[in-house]
Amino acid sequence: MRDETHLDLATARALVRASLAERRPGAPHGLGSLAPVDKPRRAQVFCAARPDERIVVKVYAPAWADKARAQVARQRAVVTALPDAAPEVLFFDESRLVLGMAYADGPSLSALWPHLSEADRATRLQAAGHWLRRLHGTSLEPHPFRPKGQLAWLQKLIMQHEFGGRLIPDVGQFRLEVAALAEQVPEVRGTPSVRAVTHRDLHLSNLMLTPNRLIGLDFENDAPDEPMRDLVALLLDAVAHGGGLEPLSEALGKGYGITGSIGPATLFLQRLFALGVWAATPPAPSLRQRARFVAAQRILSARAPLLPV
Repeated sequence: MRDETHLDLATARALVRASLAERRPGAPHGLGSLAPVDKPRRAQVFCAARPDERIVVKVYAPAWADKARAQVARQRAVVTALPDAAPEVLFFDESRLVLGMAYADGPSLSALWPHLSEADRATRLQAAGHWLRRLHGTSLEPHPFRPKGQLAWLQKLIMQHEFGGRLIPDVGQFRLEVAALAEQVPEVRGTPSVRAVTHRDLHLSNLMLTPNRLIGLDFENDAPDEPMRDLVALLLDAVAHGGGLEPLSEALGKGYGITGSIGPATLFLQRLFALGVWAATPPAPSLRQRARFVAAQRILSARAPLLPV
């Protein structure tokens, strides 16, 4: 039976070759998988190369057709607003769910990170903060802070644990952290804040350092959200890859600027999104998941906003 949710490498390669033959006629492209391990995935990504061009090609399993369309639409919108911030969409083969994009010539920040000094990491994260501010700036709007839904999300995670839908590590302490966050609600409800269309999957692997600029990858979200979601996600991932919380948060803040929320609301949000990572940590975490959990704990331990307010 055909797997609707995952593509193996051979199936993905055949789909990409058929699409390229139609969309990029001429000499055939060499195809190199950009995945670190050969296993079935929701989407497979290749570098397609021939003497006259290099492009990145992403092919989705059938079950993720809506995600493919969302990425195409959102990435086109980002490129229209910020032509230098994301790869241009070259084509989208709707029938095969194959997306062709301009090639970003450079390493991801995650690949670069282990080879950087602490000072260089701060410089790169400052640049990432500036890139993120530009992205948020295309849709940033004032909005009174509404913590009710955010708190309900954490309480839903606890309910999932209680009914066996997930296993939250040290759930007793997690409940105490959620209860402490709930105590902040009267102080932050209705205070001045902002919303913007966020990335929602921002980490160092989704930022490429080309010779001329920083480029973002994997855009799908087109709904307004808390900008702090992206900021906390990026800071947490940077700390998990290695580096001090204080210098990295200072660098990110320099690049991004003010969060747009008052101090207590910024503190509420940084703790909220750190708790989300805590809840997503499996009982037997990988080394990477463990590093993200430790980074989340470090963010939770901060008693003041880590970013400018």
